[in-house]
Amino acid sequence: MIKKLDVYLLKYFLTTLVVVVFSFGLTFIIINIIEELRDFIDHQVPLLQVLEYYFYFGGWVIKSFLPMFIMLSVLFSISILSNKNEILAMKASGISLYRISAPILVMVLLLSAGHFYYNEYLFPPANKKRLEIKNFTIEKKSKRSFSRMSNLKRQISPGSVYSLGSFNLNKTEGMNLKLYKREKNEIVQLLTAERLVYKDYQWLAINGQVRNFQGESFTFYEFDTLTIPEIEDKPRDLAKKLGKPEDMGYDELKEYIELLKRTGSPYVRESIDLKLKYAFPISSFIVVLLCIPYAVNTKKGGVAVSLSTGAFISLIYFVAFKILQSMGYNEKIPEVVAVWGINAIFLLIGLTFMIKARK
Repeated sequence: MIKKLDVYLLKYFLTTLVVVVFSFGLTFIIINIIEELRDFIDHQVPLLQVLEYYFYFGGWVIKSFLPMFIMLSVLFSISILSNKNEILAMKASGISLYRISAPILVMVLLLSAGHFYYNEYLFPPANKKRLEIKNFTIEKKSKRSFSRMSNLKRQISPGSVYSLGSFNLNKTEGMNLKLYKREKNEIVQLLTAERLVYKDYQWLAINGQVRNFQGESFTFYEFDTLTIPEIEDKPRDLAKKLGKPEDMGYDELKEYIELLKRTGSPYVRESIDLKLKYAFPISSFIVVLLCIPYAVNTKKGGVAVSLSTGAFISLIYFVAFKILQSMGYNEKIPEVVAVWGINAIFLLIGLTFMIKARK
């Protein structure tokens, strides 16, 4: 009986989830089509390219809104069961609210784990294809602007910096290299070269000079080709990236943060985004804890009151989540608070609601 009950509840929940994902996903796609319709017509985008773009766009919708879809699915499915007195019948049979909630909570945990894996390993490459279609096919931007950079500056280590006047990703070649080495705020070596070429997994400086400054002494020599092992950046590290840090996978964002450290650039936002990759998927479970008590114990107004109350609480959760994230970006609160503060608070609130709800 209990196993059949689990199957029944999960089937009801998952069926509702599929309907919610399809309905809201289709709504988001239609809204985006209306926004992009002019570009489709003006740039004569082929129908197959449009369909491919929205296939990947659907993946972005799931990545961004799955916690909300799960929340709505729980509210709809449990509220309808409660309104039909099926939850009451289960309680009358001696089944507690905890036991009724257990299969759904376990399934939501599994969905959260799947959401994390999808976000970090399946979504990023698909999203890059979506952005490529958007930039180069729909908006007709030049690929050259994404493969050629100018005025690049990178930090190798404290006191060691290099710059390039320009860099061509397709040729893996940079022009006008300058590499500075400092000690005690004084330049001790300056290397300049006409070109910097990436070949056989190493950087080669072409046609340059090296100047060494040691106190009042000065040495100088020229070279045709010189290996530069100090530069650890790969050509793709110097290229402009399609998308934002939050669209990168976990490993890719981690590498990007290391790059920012080497360049001496700030990386607080990226560090918070990296930690949020764990915190955001688990929000599905937190929201469900908040919503189940309202969905189960329907009062006057039935499903509508349950849905509106649970949705309101969830809205507060996501708004507070974003507020703390923004405060973390601005370094007004510690990173751990920005990432996990709201989850911790609402987890306690959700557990309290579950405990105080009518069993």
